[in-house]
Amino acid sequence: MQKFLREWLKIRNMHLFFPYVIGAICVLLFVIILIQRAIKCKKTGTPFINFKGYHFFRPNYDKVKLWGSLILFILYIITLPILHFAWTSVIFIFLFNVLFEMKPGKLFEFKSVLISAVIALASSWGVWYLFYQVFNITLP
Repeated sequence: MQKFLREWLKIRNMHLFFPYVIGAICVLLFVIILIQRAIKCKKTGTPFINFKGYHFFRPNYDKVKLWGSLILFILYIITLPILHFAWTSVIFIFLFNVLFEMKPGKLFEFKSVLISAVIALASSWGVWYLFYQVFNITLP
């Protein structure tokens, strides 16, 4: 076991450390959720898997924000190799901010669009500068 850990924790394998830790945490949380579900079902006398009357989404959920976010995320992934990190992030952070600032039946306010643009520019270029100049790590 000690030999395995020594080999696994070498510099060439360090990029795998956090994905394994996060994966282990996710598995642990999933097991906890299953145990809580089993206890609740035992107390109430309901079956563990019960699809009768089950709804995946809450009634009257915001369809525009949910599906808009999913579409924007997929487009971000597709656009990332084309425009690279900084410009793609500026565009999509702006679009996400505008999407979540939308109010039903109301047009965009100039102030909120301007704030979204400032946030998109500052956060994207700030992250790029931090990684590229300070940490000397190139982003895609």
